[in-house]
Formats: sequence, structure tokens, C-alpha cells
Amino acid sequence: MRKAAFIIIGVLVLLILLAAIVPQFIDVNRYRGKIQAELEQQLNRTVTLGDMHASLLPPSVKVNNAVIGEDKDFQTGRPFGSAQQLNISVQLLPLFHKDIAVNSIELVRPQVELVRNAQGVWNFSSLGNRTVKGATTPAQPESSASKKNFSLGELKLTDGTVAVTDLQKHQSRAVYDHIDLNVSDFAPNQQFNLKAAAHLPGAGKQAIFLQGKGGPLQQADMLNTPFAGTLKLDQVSLSAIEAFLNSQALKGIESVISGETSIHNSNSKLTAAGTLKLDNPKIRKVDVGYPITLDYDVTDDLTNDVIDIRKGNLKLGSTPVTVTGTMNAKPTPAQVDMKLTASNASIQEAARLASAFGFAFGEGMDVKGTVNANIQARGAADKPAMNGQLSARNLNISGKGIPQPVSVPSIDLALTPTTVRSNNFSATTGSTTVNMNFGLTNYTGPKSTIDAMLRAPKARIAIAATVSASP
Repeated sequence: MRKAAFIIIGVLVLLILLAAIVPQFIDVNRYRGKIQAELEQQLNRTVTLGDMHASLLPPSVKVNNAVIGEDKDFQTGRPFGSAQQLNISVQLLPLFHKDIAVNSIELVRPQVELVRNAQGVWNFSSLGNRTVKGATTPAQPESSASKKNFSLGELKLTDGTVAVTDLQKHQSRAVYDHIDLNVSDFAPNQQFNLKAAAHLPGAGKQAIFLQGKGGPLQQADMLNTPFAGTLKLDQVSLSAIEAFLNSQALKGIESVISGETSIHNSNSKLTAAGTLKLDNPKIRKVDVGYPITLDYDVTDDLTNDVIDIRKGNLKLGSTPVTVTGTMNAKPTPAQVDMKLTASNASIQEAARLASAFGFAFGEGMDVKGTVNANIQARGAADKPAMNGQLSARNLNISGKGIPQPVSVPSIDLALTPTTVRSNNFSATTGSTTVNMNFGLTNYTGPKSTIDAMLRAPKARIAIAATVSASP
């Protein structure tokens, strides 16, 4: 028994030694043409491979300076992909029949060019089409197995760089680096697993993680490819996301975002539900002064750039606000149809945020009190027309430009698309009390008109003013 065990161990050691030594005497470069042809047939792209080295445990080939050509319909002047090193794992049994079956591919420090043309077609949509376009290596006769659709056990990108050019949206080339990607069990007609990590430019972690299951792959329109998974943001700056999405909707807003989101994509509609926290938010270079948390459930129509907010529970510091509605991000400025509600909320945080966006009070003002709001906003995001009511209680206003604090016990505002009008209310500063009301007309236009009536003891003052604002 012991003798048999020694024999088995000896045979195993011999096989391991042979696996390590034999590849040193085999010039795998003579198979370069066949490997290139197989990859070209599977990828539907021209493929150029540099020096190659073989290994038997496991059966694999390492290739230096690998280049995957671009689809001939996309004239970018750059290859679709290149890698300093390409690790190709092949299946063992086909080797005994002098055939090569690729099992997995790993690209080390790859560079990938993603391009969408004016018709909305991505350059990677033709990957896996078995009709080879412009292959430099003569096509080999196809066996019945090679006629199958392209499939791959695993595709890995390690420390990659991805450049994105969107000609349909007239967006210039943007480059993102330090990207890791793992796709397993890939085939056009079945689901596949995906793991991705990216580090966006900027200070801090700037990390994005995506994990889930996608497919079957929709070659005609990649945005229709189903996907379900989880997206995690770890200290990602909003400016980096804006650059990544090439979106103007976030312009002028800066913050560091962390959170986790469940996402689901079907029929070009991306649904996301989760929680995000915005630390150190700044709007138009104004420091908001408190964190913002968001519990949400939204759908983004990727074809039309329309976002539907079914649930948007905001916390401005400790102040809760609810926002629902839609935003069309395709035009500039974005168009909104939103509803905002708040109940007995602290006005201090809301006023600070409104001031940062250029509404209500200016920088350096301190506003305290509680507010109730039920407002519908429609139109351009920077100057929406509003409908609804807003009421405030126990207001106290102080700060730059105000010699003494101003207190207002209560005020009610009625908002229409053309006018904001107040009730009769009183304001007290020092020993002086003034009864007043006002109306703001054409507030969405380039010129707004303010009509105000002020009454003090033994005096009556009527003031009408026209205020011009930039469109």
C-alpha cells in the first residue's frame, strides 16, 4: 500500500515537472496565427498579438502588447482595445486534437475605447458577431463548435483605462482609469455575472462598485440589456460623477457622496432605490453647512433622459422634506415637474439651501422658524413656475445688512405660475412694528414686479417697485 502511494506521488511529481519544463522547449509563437484567427472569429475584430509564452498548468498563453481593432464603421483613429499583457486560458482536451478553445481572457492594464455614434449605436455592439470584418488573418474553416455564438467563461480587466465618446449627445471624449472588471459565464443568449470597480479622479476614495447579473445581451440596443444588481459609492465627489455622466444637470453643485443603491434595468429604463448621503455640500460655491441624506426610488428613461422620482425623502441636516415628480435632463436647462412638501420643518436648513440656489435670502443671513409647504414646480430648473402654499411661523431673521433682528409671528404665501402673494402680516424690529403685504409678479421672467403695502402707526406707505433680473 505504501509502495503504491509512493508510485502515485512520484508520477504526480513527474507530471508537474514535465508541465513546468516542457513549455520551455515549445515555441508557442508558431500558433499565433491560429490564436489570432480564433479571437478574430469570436470577437469580430482584427487582433494583433505580440510575443507569446505558454504554460501547461493550467493550460494558458501569455501575450504581450495585444491589440483589438475597432469596428470599421467607427473611424476613431484608435483601436477598440489594447493591453500590455493578455492572459488567455484555454481548454485542455481540445489541445490533444490540435485545436484551441478559449476559456477565459484577462487583460492587464488595458485601454478600451467606447464610442456611441450619432445614431445611438455603440462600437462594442458588434462584438461576438461571427461575420469577421476586415480580419488580417485568413479565416479558418469553421467546425460545428466554432459556429456557435461567442461565449466566454471569464473576462477580466485589471487596472484598466476606459475612454467614452458620445457623438449622439455631442459629448467630447472623457477618460476614466483604475477600472477593474470581471464578467463570467458570458454568452449572448444567457445571463452573465458582472463585477466592476472604478476610481474616479479627485481627492479621497472616489470609489464606485457595481455587482450584479445581466443579460441576455441585446445586440441591437445595449440599453435594453436587462441588469439587476447593487451600486455602491464610497466618498465620490459630485463633480466627478458629473464628468463621468457628461451631464449639465449637476453643474454648480459639489459634494462627497456615499451610499448603496439597488438597480434594475429593463427596456432602457433604469430603476434605482436606496440611500445616499451628501457630505460638505456646496451649491454655486456657497457652503450649505450641513449634510444631506436622501432615501429614494427613481426611474431614469435612458432613451429620453427623463427621471421619474417616485420617492424622494430628503433630510436637510435634521429637517425632513419630501420631493416627488419628474425631471427632463435632455434640454438645457433641465425641465422639472416636481412637488415639494414639508410639515413643521425647521426653516433654518431649508433657507440656507434656498439661498445657495439663489432663492429667498442672501448669503450671510440667518433665518429661524418652522415652515409648512405644499408646492408644485414646473418649467426650467433654474426658474420654475410654482403652484401651492407656503406658511412660516415664528420667523426670526438676522445677519449681514440687518441692524436689528426682524421677527415675524406668521406669514402665508400663495403661489401661482405668475404671482407670489402674501397675506397681511406683521414684522417687528426693535420697538417698531410694521403691518404689510406684498406681491411678486412675473417672477420667472427677466423683469419681476414687486408691489408692497406697509402700514405703521399714524402712517401709511405704499411702495411699488420693478426689479430686473437676468433671464
